[in-house]
Amino acid sequence: MSKDAVNLVKMQEPTLQPEQQSKLKQLVNEENVRKQEESVQKKHQTGRTFLASIRTSVTVFGERFRAFVTERDAVTATVVGLTLLAGGVYSAKNGTAAVARFIEAGLFKPSLVSEKSRITVLEALQHPFQVEARRLLSRPQDVLEGVVLHPSLEAQVRNMAIATRNTKKNHGLYRNVLLYGPPGTGKTLVAKNLALYSGMDYAIMTGGDLALMGREGVTAMHKLFDWANTSRRGLLLFMDDADAFLPKPATEEMSNYYLRVAQKAFLNHTKERSNKFMLVLASRYPKQLHRDIHDRIDVMFYFYPPGPEERERLVRMYLDKYVLMPATEGKQRLKLAQFDYGRKCEEIAELTERMSGREIAQLAQSCQDTAYASEDGVLTEAMLDAHVEDFVQQHQQTMRWLKREGPGPVDEHPSS
Repeated sequence: MSKDAVNLVKMQEPTLQPEQQSKLKQLVNEENVRKQEESVQKKHQTGRTFLASIRTSVTVFGERFRAFVTERDAVTATVVGLTLLAGGVYSAKNGTAAVARFIEAGLFKPSLVSEKSRITVLEALQHPFQVEARRLLSRPQDVLEGVVLHPSLEAQVRNMAIATRNTKKNHGLYRNVLLYGPPGTGKTLVAKNLALYSGMDYAIMTGGDLALMGREGVTAMHKLFDWANTSRRGLLLFMDDADAFLPKPATEEMSNYYLRVAQKAFLNHTKERSNKFMLVLASRYPKQLHRDIHDRIDVMFYFYPPGPEERERLVRMYLDKYVLMPATEGKQRLKLAQFDYGRKCEEIAELTERMSGREIAQLAQSCQDTAYASEDGVLTEAMLDAHVEDFVQQHQQTMRWLKREGPGPVDEHPSS
């Protein structure tokens, strides 16, 4: 019944009989109920339509977002584009590119760094689950884990580690350190462990690589320290073979103009202690380092070649890792025949005189290879003896070749 009909009925109610009035009122009530039901149905339908639209929009957005984040180049291009745009706007307003360099430093790994523990923004975006797993599995590490040093050096390294960790906790200025001695004596591993023990990130670079950068070296050096200064956890900046990049000006290498300019940039960035990064240099020939570098060094440690006790500890540690544990766990095709394992480690330690820790590790790995090469995968005492003898002879031949080429590595012991 329409609205006009209802009004007409109300106007005629006085002229109608009681029965007729009752029927008319019933019709009016039924019409009102019907309209209320239609109104409720329309509201429900509108709500269902709205929810369906939301679900559709979320589905479409989710599919497009998944496609976007799985496309590595798209993520990289977008992040770089947005950050550079923000940096460009800021630079246009303030007349400087400092913010652009700061953003770039947080996004990319410097070209001078060969290995690092620090996670960049792009790595977090491209591999979020891997990055999160690395963070969850990371743990404080003993500064001497996997390292065998002379007892007096072990005590010095532990004291340095405690001081560095406390410096980080108190937001102090980090000390610059020089580690020197023959190659393969644990300098790089100690630097990594020091960073992990102190709750810092580490970055490793090689002096020889820096020396070959040419005209790109200066720009790369500035980017390196821009990156180091953006560290939130503190960064241990480790340079191996530092004497290749930081020699005295009188040496032949310093005739290279670009090397001199890059060296000057490095010295400028390290003229004062920092609360953002800690500089650790490793050198075989510390006497050949630039004088200004010695001015920046706060503490030095000499890494002794392993003595008889250190060699035995090294032999046991690496044979356990590469031979004994794989043989006992049964996860690999490797078994160990019955013989006096402890006595054999003592014998091998005597035969490896003048070998570094790195060379003893190589010996243990090659013993594993010998077992894999056998028909049944069993490493017998005779096989072990023959292989150790061959390895020692090869090492001695290599030392003779190096001696003929010129002076060998000088053990710059403090007493020399």
